[in-house]
Amino acid sequence: MGSNSGVNNPNNPSLVSRQRLRWTHELHERFVDAVTQLGGPDRATPKGVLRVMGVQGLTIYHVKSHLQKYRLAKYIPESSSDGIKAEKNDPGDMLASLDNSSGMQVTEALKLQMEVQKRLHEQLEASTKAAATEDRSSRQVS
Repeated sequence: MGSNSGVNNPNNPSLVSRQRLRWTHELHERFVDAVTQLGGPDRATPKGVLRVMGVQGLTIYHVKSHLQKYRLAKYIPESSSDGIKAEKNDPGDMLASLDNSSGMQVTEALKLQMEVQKRLHEQLEASTKAAATEDRSSRQVS
């Protein structure tokens, strides 16, 4: 079979932990309760939320993603209190509807995120080049 035999295996732990999860209303309510118990979305950590929820089959990856979306939802005024948008809106319209201070915070956050992403990409490229150089060096020695 080769090295890819475990890629589509449902018993593969890395595949199981990253499977898509449908967040039901009840599951989301448990999530919100856990976040509230931990001091709100800005203080709650994925590990803490996972521990407080105590749901079998729920992974840190599910909670990390949901917490990130939950945190972002508070910047969108059209969102309901449970984090589910009532209707789809054009992102440009949503940003225009924010007041100036919130809009500036979002703009600054996006700029910062883009800068971090750029730096991470540069580090990844440097790391990849260093690994390739090291691999070529070790082959020449052998």
